[in-house]
Amino acid sequence: MTKILHLKDLPITESTVCTVGNFDGLHLGHKEIIKKVKDIAKKENLKSLVITFHPHPRKILNPKKYKCSIVNLETKIYLFKKENIDYLLIVEFNKDFYQKSAFEFLNFLKNALKCKVLIVGKDWKFGFKQEGDIQYAKKVGSSIGIKVIPIEDIKSNSSRISSSLIRELLSKGELKQVEKLLGRKYFLIEKVVKGDGKGREIGFPTINLKPDDDLCLKKGVYAGYLEKDEKVYKAVINYGNRPTLDGKKTFIEVHLIEDKVDLKTEEDYVKVYFIEYLREEKKFESVEDLKNQIKLDIQKAKEVLEVEKVV
Repeated sequence: MTKILHLKDLPITESTVCTVGNFDGLHLGHKEIIKKVKDIAKKENLKSLVITFHPHPRKILNPKKYKCSIVNLETKIYLFKKENIDYLLIVEFNKDFYQKSAFEFLNFLKNALKCKVLIVGKDWKFGFKQEGDIQYAKKVGSSIGIKVIPIEDIKSNSSRISSSLIRELLSKGELKQVEKLLGRKYFLIEKVVKGDGKGREIGFPTINLKPDDDLCLKKGVYAGYLEKDEKVYKAVINYGNRPTLDGKKTFIEVHLIEDKVDLKTEEDYVKVYFIEYLREEKKFESVEDLKNQIKLDIQKAKEVLEVEKVV
């Protein structure tokens, strides 16, 4: 069972094989690194440890160049737990942490995390203003007792699997391509929030979720599924601002097509799968026009979900 750590929980007492990165989306390339960490940990009788950051460092250091996130933190933690690593350290990234020099960061790995083996991508940069690279890590690591193992890029159809590519595909609604690079269907784990009842008023009640404001996901209507307590429900999902009704707040609204599920607002988390992009959000001339379009969306979603299963 994966133990979640924060900086306040350090130091740890067991020696580790560690890796470090943002791991946004935990795609197939990331999973190869995690597999290597676990394999070496097992062979050397060490613990497996992943260091990741929240929020994305670029969001703090260079917000103009920061684009968006593939998944939220809740989903990222879930994905790491599924990988059965021993420790996941979530570093709350801030400018103080950023100012650690490359040498200080390597000593942090050694002293706070008892890292004996460090596995990272061959282009890894680290430390203040990214002053450290893989050669520096190898040199300093060998002097302080950390063996550094670089990993080559993982490719799909001769293209490097990268979070940047997945972000671009998500923003275009290209979910089939996203699925290939993630090695799974795209989903988010979100907390149920109280809605304003407008969906119910027009005859299409929704389960409402408040997503992070920086998701890469293209706004619009999707065919998908909601999963709760290992039960899966067909759904039409709207991600956006509801321009016909108010257009002010961004929500994920899930309308279950065939079933109902009882959820406790502010307590329940659900997993929402986005299977196929159906259409863009638009402002309709009337609520009646919106209702007619939702009926068409439901029919289209049923057709998609007859073919696309999640289990």
